[in-house]
Amino acid sequence: MIITSWNIRGLNKHVKQIEVNKFLTQNKLDILGILETRVKENKSQRILRNKFRGYSSFCNYSKHYNGRIWLVWNFSTTKVTILHVHAQVLHCHVHHLATGRAFHLSVVYGSNCPVKRKTLWDSLTDMAPRVGPWVVMGDFNIVRYSHEKIGNLPAHLPDMIDFNNCLSSCGLDDMQGTGNDFTWFNKQDPSTRVYSKLDRILVNAPKKQFKFLDCWIDHLDFHHQVAAAWTSRVTGNSMFRFIAKLKNTRGCLKQLHAVHFSSIGDRIENLRTELNQCFLDLQLNPLSEELITKEKELSLVFWKLKDAEAKILIQRAKIHDIKLNDGGSKFFSTRIKKRQQSQLIGEIQDLAGYTHQGLHEMGGAFVDYYQQLLGSYTPV
Repeated sequence: MIITSWNIRGLNKHVKQIEVNKFLTQNKLDILGILETRVKENKSQRILRNKFRGYSSFCNYSKHYNGRIWLVWNFSTTKVTILHVHAQVLHCHVHHLATGRAFHLSVVYGSNCPVKRKTLWDSLTDMAPRVGPWVVMGDFNIVRYSHEKIGNLPAHLPDMIDFNNCLSSCGLDDMQGTGNDFTWFNKQDPSTRVYSKLDRILVNAPKKQFKFLDCWIDHLDFHHQVAAAWTSRVTGNSMFRFIAKLKNTRGCLKQLHAVHFSSIGDRIENLRTELNQCFLDLQLNPLSEELITKEKELSLVFWKLKDAEAKILIQRAKIHDIKLNDGGSKFFSTRIKKRQQSQLIGEIQDLAGYTHQGLHEMGGAFVDYYQQLLGSYTPV
């Protein structure tokens, strides 16, 4: 299923209508959100009828006279149910007919006025508890971070905070993408040109959890990298700075893992092969200082990685959704046996001081004890 949105900046010209139709058909879009059409309501039906044949549509003229948001979808592949109409957002439910999958979709065209945008944030926040899988796409007319705008005056910090607070409360985050980060520019001279990331696609799909591995702490660069990430300069209120620093720290730890601990099993096997070859070379030339030094260095790295691998396996043994492989099954079986053995009772001692071992003897001792405590059944 392919969905997207396009801020067309006016759809009254015939050439733009043809271009949008071409974009829709060539990319085989199931859903297209067309923003900032500037088409009056009395002209909209003629354009939709002539340029979007075979497609259903909905516009938010009931909430804004200028047709800020048009939603066009292929009715042969997709069923769209409009849930709520707002001047800056259309909320709908989407059902893909081929796969049977369904999700909620919100198409946004945020106001240029920060005060009016607050009603957009309220609409998204109100919708969040009522949706399942959720896609929010469009032009928000505000950036999330200062580096998403270049040129002229910097982005207004309170507006960015409001935007990020809304996304945080809704559980939304940017979908990973490729291509240009800057989706809008003001077409001015280089001295006054501004580039911004105003268009984005947000999703509330659950992410993979970030797992902290104990083996990272033993690495020489760990404390230095964490300190550098945590002390990096971030502007904003206390909560915004705290979240930003957490993201920076997570990024540096992921980089540390990628460089030194990723595919650790393959690294160990490669080192084992190098060590075996080094031992063979030492057999032929046992007094070679170069080979002796190489053997020491390889052994040091090999055992460090083995220790790191063991710590990773220990952590993963506590995770329910682990998928055991041949290399780790013996390790996990041993751990499970030790855990089971620690919970077994091997012998007990009765009130007279006699020791009983084995399930049969211990069972009899328990029965005798409770018969003395509670008495035995006597028929009347």
